[in-house]
Amino acid sequence: MRYIAVLVGLIAFVASCTGNAGWSDPQKEEPPLTGTITRSEVRIKEKWRPIVKINSQKPQKTPNFRIAGREWKIHWKNKAPGELILILYDANNPDYSEILANVSVPDEDVIYLTGKGQYRLEVVGKQPYEVLVEELR
Repeated sequence: MRYIAVLVGLIAFVASCTGNAGWSDPQKEEPPLTGTITRSEVRIKEKWRPIVKINSQKPQKTPNFRIAGREWKIHWKNKAPGELILILYDANNPDYSEILANVSVPDEDVIYLTGKGQYRLEVVGKQPYEVLVEELR
């Protein structure tokens, strides 16, 4: 009986000596973190409120619109070949203007902006295009 106990102890000792001794197994992957939210998941839950929508094929100037949220976006889409220029003006600062888009091929993009205030857009284009301004609420 004593011989069997010594043999079992010896086998346990040998097994512990041949292990990784604190080294991690490269084959074993750590489980992913749980409970984290990625930026894209957060965006899905956000509420965007439409402010201005233009669906035209001629030059347009919007009336002034007010942005009260912390973030807003402009989604523009040039539907056909032809120049599309999108210019943003700050209604409270007449010296400020910024060209947000200047394309001549079918294309689209979303521009994220920050800053509360009064703004207006000028869209130069003679082909079908869409512009949507939305505010994060």
